Amino acid sequence: MSSKLEKLTIILIFFAAYYGILYHPTLPVFINEFNTVDGSIYAARFVDVCTSLILFLSVVFLLIPKYLEKRRIFLFTVFSLALIALLSVLEFGLDQVILRLFNLPTGPDEISDKMITFYRRKSYDFPILPVNLVVYTLGILYGISRDWIRKYRQESKMIQEKMKADIDLLRSQINPHFFFNALNNIYAITQRNMDEEAGQAIMKLSGLMRYMIYDSDVAEISLVRELEHIENYLEVARLKFDKNDKLDIILEKDGNFRNHKIAPLLLIPFVENAFKHGVGSKGEGYIHLNFRLNGDELYFQIENLIHIKEESWKKHPGIGLDNVKKRLQMIYPDRHCLEILDSEGNFEVRLTIRLKE
Repeated sequence: MSSKLEKLTIILIFFAAYYGILYHPTLPVFINEFNTVDGSIYAARFVDVCTSLILFLSVVFLLIPKYLEKRRIFLFTVFSLALIALLSVLEFGLDQVILRLFNLPTGPDEISDKMITFYRRKSYDFPILPVNLVVYTLGILYGISRDWIRKYRQESKMIQEKMKADIDLLRSQINPHFFFNALNNIYAITQRNMDEEAGQAIMKLSGLMRYMIYDSDVAEISLVRELEHIENYLEVARLKFDKNDKLDIILEKDGNFRNHKIAPLLLIPFVENAFKHGVGSKGEGYIHLNFRLNGDELYFQIENLIHIKEESWKKHPGIGLDNVKKRLQMIYPDRHCLEILDSEGNFEVRLTIRLKE
């Protein structure tokens, strides 16, 4: 149900409940100081409905999401009490105005001409403050239930998306044992031919794949290991180009990364994307990476030249960027800030993650 439809349904229910209870032929003429003949009771109850709606909707759509969900209990309590008090005073004041407009008694002991003509009087009334407290309680129960259902649906959707992503990943992988055996065989050939450069490249590639297939199969991994993986990837990616190519790759690190962990393979898609779109076939282009750790907050920035045509760039905006966004939402909700800047000829990613809750 959309938010607008939900609010409209609540409004209709409130009006139906208030006026459905009030409108009945057998009701006495007077209900406390108001009466059913001149319509003052309906005017007063319209005020009651409006204040109750304001209270209910404020609790459900404002106070609970802004304060209670974020465990800001003190602020939630203060604003709740202030809202109840303010609306109760407003409701009482408007009731007094209605009594005077309809020339009715403004207190239980007063008598008006209408009371002499229509003597039937109800002996009880719903006080303003207790009714507002009941409405507030209903708002709390509804808001918490609504939030629980919303989170449950989001978690179910995320689990389904993760399962689908895992299945797609498995489908795209070749058999790891075959892959590593093949690499070992190729490495043996390079050793027989005394090709040390090719041998070292194969060993680095083997390390990359082992990290991706085996080591990263955890919820969190050492930040140092993740950065080592990125550095190894940069070295392997360089092998495509000649040493004389003017490929400008700069990696800067600032901070003590040893005592922190991060979700594995979270940053590598940005690096892959930079190589795919930022480096030409002859190594023309640049990739600048910066990792900075301040307390528990990791700042990651990567900037590269957009080397391919603009039309192609818009059709293929990057490797796995959508998956990275989904993973960030699942793993670091409300704990990350991702900016992607696409200016003429330049692409930049800025990501800030609070690694610990």
